[in-house]
Amino acid sequence: MIAIGRRRKKAKKMKADDKTSETTSVSTQVKPKKKRSRKKKALDLDKLADSLKDTISDFLGLNILGIPEELIKKIVREILDVVITSSSYKPSTDTILKRINRHLDVVRMIIAARMLEHMKDFTNEQLEFIVYYGGKMIIPELPRLYKILVKKKLFDLLDYLKYVWEKYGQPSPVKCPKCGFYSVMPDSTCFICGYTVTDEYLREELGFEEKFREYIKNASVAELQEIIDIGFVLVDKNNIYNPKYRPRKPGYYFPIYLRKRDILLISEEISRRKIKI
Repeated sequence: MIAIGRRRKKAKKMKADDKTSETTSVSTQVKPKKKRSRKKKALDLDKLADSLKDTISDFLGLNILGIPEELIKKIVREILDVVITSSSYKPSTDTILKRINRHLDVVRMIIAARMLEHMKDFTNEQLEFIVYYGGKMIIPELPRLYKILVKKKLFDLLDYLKYVWEKYGQPSPVKCPKCGFYSVMPDSTCFICGYTVTDEYLREELGFEEKFREYIKNASVAELQEIIDIGFVLVDKNNIYNPKYRPRKPGYYFPIYLRKRDILLISEEISRRKIKI
């Protein structure tokens, strides 16, 4: 009897152990629930520009400049786009103003460029701000700005505008005889004032005669014959090139068409080389 009782107890214990192991195996198969990640709300810069328009305007003195309200809003929106780097995190107003102060050169360029782009009439103070702070961002509008300054006879600003062009623009090796800017393009017209120079003027400004004599001394006979057929050469600040072998580097290359005396010089050089010694 005692042995049978022990066996029954053992059997019950084995069944209990089996249930426990089954429960454990099932529980290990249950995957933990994933936490749902909340999508970060994108920062609405238009709304932020509305709320900070007056604060930023006062900080930068936009109202003192006499900029229209609607344009101030556009300028503030663009400034925020520069100083706010995160698309979801909203910095404090104090942080935004500090960042504006840190990027003040760029901010002033934006203000000047948008004033010039969207406004038609300007006070002398507004023009001073545009010329002194516009930097590289006003280069595309320089011809228009030049005309405005000439009309208002603001010659001191015109002098500074020449500096802006030479620092931030793409100055040409040829100076315009009318406006004084180094802005004559390869088509013989001035980028700033639109004046057209003569072929004779281009030759003189580029020092063509001296460069051409040096060129024909060093060019091969085949190349000299080739440029006679082509009828012109390309000239930059330093050298003369066969149009077929124009350098790849960007720059101003002025086409100078050959005159009778130029062709005569080439012919004389070719003949000289063919003389048997």
